[in-house]
Parts: sequence; structure tokens; C-alpha cells
Amino acid sequence: MKYLPLVMLLAVLAPAAGCSSIWARNYRPNLTAPALRSTDDVTVREIPWKRMQAALQEQEDLAGATDIHPDEWSTEQRLDASEKLLRALQISADPANVRLLGVSSFRTTQKIKPWDGSLAKFARKRGANYVVWSDRYLGKADTIVTRTVWSDHLVYDDYRDPSTGRRYSDVRHYTTSRDVPLVVAKDETGYTAFFLRIDDD
Repeated sequence: MKYLPLVMLLAVLAPAAGCSSIWARNYRPNLTAPALRSTDDVTVREIPWKRMQAALQEQEDLAGATDIHPDEWSTEQRLDASEKLLRALQISADPANVRLLGVSSFRTTQKIKPWDGSLAKFARKRGANYVVWSDRYLGKADTIVTRTVWSDHLVYDDYRDPSTGRRYSDVRHYTTSRDVPLVVAKDETGYTAFFLRIDDD
């Protein structure tokens, strides 16, 4: 298994934006692999955030414990780091048969459902047949939303009938609307997902 650079493992949380898949917008590739067919199975598995956090921290600790940059680690050091990462992610496959293709990490106030098929669909495009994800609550975040405000108006008109000289009053009613940006506090959640290609023995 190729060691995933520490800068990717730290999984910096970027605010979600744009209109494509949220997993795709925040994806950072490590390796490439042929895309899977739409009928190929993809395993999407959740692990507790405490375990995901421990995995990231362990990799950071490994990198900080030596004066040698991770890019210059020996094969033994890389294999040791890879095995520890897979163990933390609860992957029991032989590390030699696992390729870590990339990671997606973001923070959002949107309602994300990793099991709705969108995560697996994106994984197929990247050639991953296994995804390990986790989430955690980050607190409240200010979000700008648009609300439509409706207003009712009454207009009073006085006019004189030219044929009789009598005065009349009339009331007209109409409604207007406008979009108003509002700042509201919403729950924010962080997500991290590892994309793996696990080959058969």
C-alpha cells in the first residue's frame, strides 16, 4: 500500500460550496485507478469519529517522531504507517492489496446522507471499491439563507364622476414580494472519507 502523504491525512476541513457532488468538490487524490462499472459493488462503511481522529493523530505522530520527511521514509517505515492506518480504519485486508486512492474532507451545514448512493457513485468514478467515512458535530455556524418577504398594500383613491359631479372613494389591494438575505445559526458537521481500492489476493 502506498503511503498517503501526511498533508492529505490531516484532512483539512474546507467549507462546502458549488453544485457538483460534495464528496467530489473536496476530494484530494493520491493514486489513480480505473473507474468501476456502475454495477460494481462499493462497500461504504462508517466508523466512529473517535477512531478516525485517532488514525489521523497517529499518522501525524509518526511523521513528527522522525527528522526524516515522510516522502523519504524507507519501505519499512511506509509499510508500518500504512498498516497502522488500515488497522485504525478497521480494514482487515492485506496492506499489500490495498491502494489508498484519496480522501475527501469538508464541513457543512447541509444534511448529508453518505448512504444515499452519492458517495458510492463518486467512489466508482475514482476506481474505489471501499469507502470508510466518519462525521462529527462541530457546533453552530452562521449561514446566509434567503427568505421571501410578502407585503400587503392598500391604496385609497378619490375621484369625481364627471357626469354627475359626485365624489367616490375606491380601495385597491395588491401584494409584493422580495427576497431578503438572513444570517441564521445552523448545526455544522464535519465529514472525512477515505477511498480505497482493495484487490483480491
